[in-house]
Amino acid sequence: MNILVLHKLGNPATAPHFLVRHVFSLRNNFPEHNYIYHDCHLAVPAWLKDFEFDAIILDVTLLCIRWAPEELFRKTLLDLNFVRQSSAFKIAMPQDEYDCNAILDQWMVDWSVDIVYSVLSENHDVLYPKYHKSGKIRLAFTGYLDESSLAIPRPPFESREIDIGYRARKLPAFFGKIGNQKEQVGIAVMQRVTSLPLHADIKIGVEHSLHGMHWLEFLGRSKFTLGSNSGSSLMDPFGKIRRKVYDFVWRNPKAQFEEIETACFPGEDGKHEFTAISPRILEAAVMDSCQILVSGHYSGIFKPWEHYIPIAADASDFDDVCRAMSDMSLVRPMIARAREAIVSHPHLRYANQSAAVIEAISDGTKSRPTGLHRDFSAVSARYLSEVSTKQRWLYLRQGLRSSAIAQVDRHPRLGSLLRSLYHRR
Repeated sequence: MNILVLHKLGNPATAPHFLVRHVFSLRNNFPEHNYIYHDCHLAVPAWLKDFEFDAIILDVTLLCIRWAPEELFRKTLLDLNFVRQSSAFKIAMPQDEYDCNAILDQWMVDWSVDIVYSVLSENHDVLYPKYHKSGKIRLAFTGYLDESSLAIPRPPFESREIDIGYRARKLPAFFGKIGNQKEQVGIAVMQRVTSLPLHADIKIGVEHSLHGMHWLEFLGRSKFTLGSNSGSSLMDPFGKIRRKVYDFVWRNPKAQFEEIETACFPGEDGKHEFTAISPRILEAAVMDSCQILVSGHYSGIFKPWEHYIPIAADASDFDDVCRAMSDMSLVRPMIARAREAIVSHPHLRYANQSAAVIEAISDGTKSRPTGLHRDFSAVSARYLSEVSTKQRWLYLRQGLRSSAIAQVDRHPRLGSLLRSLYHRR
């Protein structure tokens, strides 16, 4: 089959490893099919739009464009209007669906998308009030495992030098109290371990992010890994709350979550809860790091005291957590059960998820016309010839921009202000 994957990953050599695996999972697992992976930071060549693909995949990195300033979003939709007109089988793979969900919902309807793979197991009628009546919604996950993940050496528990490890970004307030928990639990535990004989390596902020093998090595050095729900307790259909928050933070850079909530979305937080198990939960389990998690649903896969030690978001029960941490008869079986729950889950493997997508495409294209322009080798050769140079220049520009952002992120308040200015447009 001839498959077009539209994404906005950027340079695979510098992108987060889990995102690279996600974007290229079909090609990695089913290389017998024909693929063109187009980075939509570049315009799609006009002649490519005329080729009749069997399937078009809209990757999560592209679907995030709905959060961008409206002018950029509309420009992207205009360039990709050929997708709406195409008879190809169309699949969308969004995440953070509660954010600008009405825009996403209308987008899926307008483009006649055949299947949306949602990382949220419920509330589809709320998230997709129009699409759920006409399209198919199937469950997906925010991350998966492959054989390389399972082959990484796991240091013995007793040899690990970090007692509690944690890295988290300070999420914008429009993720609600669930998003705020990531920072809240990290700060609360930091405050409590200062008087205890524990080596905690806990850092909050994008400037402390670890990617790829650096992140997995960090988990391998941590006896316990702190964590919380991934998701949001706030729905923002058209991004109005997002813009209000950025505008308020621009004018009040020292404002705390409660103040932002009162000013920007009073009474809205908690009407819905949208959560899913995150890639870091999978990775910590595979690396045999015992997890201390804010109690939550975790896609129904993890349960408190069976797979993780539960902790309150404000760490008010940290004494109970410490007692559990010192009980190896509790901890060691918990580590084993957590790993087994992840490793044995068939839907958490890239190979199985890719197989499901390929099967869906195959089934969906059986009754569709085969098209006239099927010389894929010529199209592929032309694409590589014309786009490769443009792509190199794109990645060079992105690299320079990333370096500048990294410098700014060394000053978190300045970084927050500049992001607020960008999103106020």
